[in-house]
Amino acid sequence: MGDDLSRPADRERRLLVVAGEPSGDAHAARLVRALKRTGSWRMRGVAGHLLRAAGVEPVVRQEELAVIGFSGILAKLPALMRARGKLLAELKSFRPDVVLLVDYPGFNLRLGPQLKARGARVLYYIAPQVWAWHAERAKEMARWVDRLAVVFPFEETIFRQAGVRTTFVGHPLLDDLAPEVDEAKFRSELGVTSAATLVGLLPGSRRGELEAHARVLLEAGRLLRAQHPARGIVPVLALAPGLSLDHVPSTLRATAKVVSDRTHCVQAYSACCAVASGTATLETAIFGTPLAIVYRVGRLNHAIARRVITLEHIGLPNIIAGREVAPEFLQDALDPARLASVLGSWLGNPAALERRRADLAMVREKLGGPGASARAAELVRELAGS
Repeated sequence: MGDDLSRPADRERRLLVVAGEPSGDAHAARLVRALKRTGSWRMRGVAGHLLRAAGVEPVVRQEELAVIGFSGILAKLPALMRARGKLLAELKSFRPDVVLLVDYPGFNLRLGPQLKARGARVLYYIAPQVWAWHAERAKEMARWVDRLAVVFPFEETIFRQAGVRTTFVGHPLLDDLAPEVDEAKFRSELGVTSAATLVGLLPGSRRGELEAHARVLLEAGRLLRAQHPARGIVPVLALAPGLSLDHVPSTLRATAKVVSDRTHCVQAYSACCAVASGTATLETAIFGTPLAIVYRVGRLNHAIARRVITLEHIGLPNIIAGREVAPEFLQDALDPARLASVLGSWLGNPAALERRRADLAMVREKLGGPGASARAAELVRELAGS
């Protein structure tokens, strides 16, 4: 488990990776690809489809652990406990040089200390957002995290002050974020002309998020088309892999174009977007597309969140900017008419759209330059004794 440094420098090294959510799977896959370019590695762990495609052997499939909201943990608790047992056993049998924990704090903040107690070298990538809840967790992490790679510049100071060996590596979204196809092909796939005004609807990558947001976003899109018939508005809903709109009435589904595997096209080529809070909001901001941030959870989850989250905003672009650069529609405020009114006001005001784009350019600038995945991979190599 990283304690034998007498073996040849060109030996195969071993990495145990834990990425329990789709966004973490994507970020970890970029790091894994960068790491494999540096030498011979065998990698196992909690892996989604992107990590599996990058060559990580699944001990547990990421899809088995997807959780939404605080109360969702209860339903997944048996699966989470089984996964933790498998990973602790894997630590003993696989004997990785480094354990890479990626985001997923509800699970990794409990697993990490147990791994460290058993002799693992631990690198945490995509820091848990302790600045939003339980700031004392940063000091606890200093006892078991060997290296911490953070993707937001303000996090480096927070964690270093707490005693964690921390490096700001930049944000991995800047490494290879790009539309899946060019705009002409995308519009051809949609069956619309270059004159159509695309409005992106991104309800989230989890089933629970889709069920909470899809109807509201589709209704907002329907209202936009009805209220601005001369603008040629075409709502486009981006559907995450493995999800379907079966729970949405067909009449409402018919009000928008629904696409799969084209999320980045929707973000890049839309005039504006409504996006569920999460990594997709930051992706949309990096593309420079004006956006409204939406989110709705059950009343129990909302009550718990209000007690533990201390931030004024929940959207990543707003947190990074230190002010509102994307309006937030949360809980009961997520109303189709209100959302359509805001998006419609932007579409009718080119100057307002340009101001929004300028704000988002500042967010991108704060994230640093490309190369985050390679820099994080280098920290893994250092910790492995390379």
